[in-house]
Amino acid sequence: MAQPLSVFLTTFNTGLQGSKAQEQDLSSWLIPGLNNAELAPYGATPDIYAVAVQELLPLHLAFSGLSSPVLNTLSHRIENILSAHATSLSKDGSPDNYHVVAKIAHVGVALWVFARDSTTAGRLGRPETSSVGLWRFGLGNKAAVGVRLPVQRGANGGGWETLTFVSTHLEAHDHNIGLRNEQYEKILSSLIFTPQDGSHQRLQPFHTSHLFIMGDLNYRLSRLPRSTSPGQENGEGRDMTKLVKERTDCVAFDTLKKEQSMGRAFGYLREGDLTGFAPTYKRIPNEVEGYSKKRIPGWTDRIFFSSHTDPVELYEPNTPAYLAPATTTQILQFDSSPEVVFSDHKPVHAVLILPPVQHNAQSPFAAPVIPAPPANKYRVRPVAIPEDQRKREAIIGTVLDRLIGFPWLTIVILGFGNVKYGAGVAGLLFLFWLLKRTGLF
Repeated sequence: MAQPLSVFLTTFNTGLQGSKAQEQDLSSWLIPGLNNAELAPYGATPDIYAVAVQELLPLHLAFSGLSSPVLNTLSHRIENILSAHATSLSKDGSPDNYHVVAKIAHVGVALWVFARDSTTAGRLGRPETSSVGLWRFGLGNKAAVGVRLPVQRGANGGGWETLTFVSTHLEAHDHNIGLRNEQYEKILSSLIFTPQDGSHQRLQPFHTSHLFIMGDLNYRLSRLPRSTSPGQENGEGRDMTKLVKERTDCVAFDTLKKEQSMGRAFGYLREGDLTGFAPTYKRIPNEVEGYSKKRIPGWTDRIFFSSHTDPVELYEPNTPAYLAPATTTQILQFDSSPEVVFSDHKPVHAVLILPPVQHNAQSPFAAPVIPAPPANKYRVRPVAIPEDQRKREAIIGTVLDRLIGFPWLTIVILGFGNVKYGAGVAGLLFLFWLLKRTGLF
């Protein structure tokens, strides 16, 4: 008989400090509250883990394409943490391991997907990965990466579904709402998956059974409510009623929710209740609480998802989409980890429970997909970009990334000034090269 599937999702902007994560205690980020009794009916630990990271490492390394060492090191570290935790909860003390199913990075944006051997062995299809640079000319300073994973969930070889995970970092700064919306549209159009079935299909993110989009989306609060603090961490002795009221007042000024309600971005995706934790940005590194005075606090770090089993009513205006019927995906946990202090962001995580399958798809290619919304409902429609155009932009973006990264890396290695100085010189060298190529110099 088909069983529910538990999925742990987390997103974290490490503030270019991903290499330092190897030296940190990551348990409060990767296994927060997983001893909770709520999870017990679904197994000791989640079946699938998806870990999304932005600003993985310093930009001179990221632009140079040197993310693999950090990506691989963290893969082993995370794998060991998850396996040790699951084994510690094993009733008979036998090993209960996780393994990395797929990993991918594009400049500073990374994504890992791990699976629990004891519950998924023999049930996973071949994963596909994809990436896209979202900045001008395809540069990867802002980017998205994805993993598409088939999972066989039913009995007798049936019940196949596809899970698509996306990690992204969108444009910064308060005034760039329109540009963030454009980058989201580009993800839908250009983050393409090509299944290895010989059909030459080009599948966009919503062509999946379950879609999970995580990242530093960079939508801010338009302003803070008058006489209201952003409601900091949940701690012993805190007045939770007051905290929730403060956060509710702040959520009213969340620009992402406004863009979503206007149909300009993230339509037909839902998330948990933001009032359950404090805004995750801009925090003070090495401190559990407190905000930088340089920015208006906001929930920049978000987790959105959609399932083929979601009823249309979940996406009606003013409907709390996290209160879903039992026939579709449930949010079991949704919180942040304020104890992680080496970045100016706080990690966010969610534990979702996918309901038992009610179909008998015999292959990943027959798996159900998220339906298009009714004709009178608005969701951003991905543009059909010709494959040769998409590939050409990907090549140009990679070349430009390296043209910025290698001079910058060289300057840093030679010790000529600090990293910011190196960025300036690298930019000048790139500009000189571009002028030479265009014959303007």
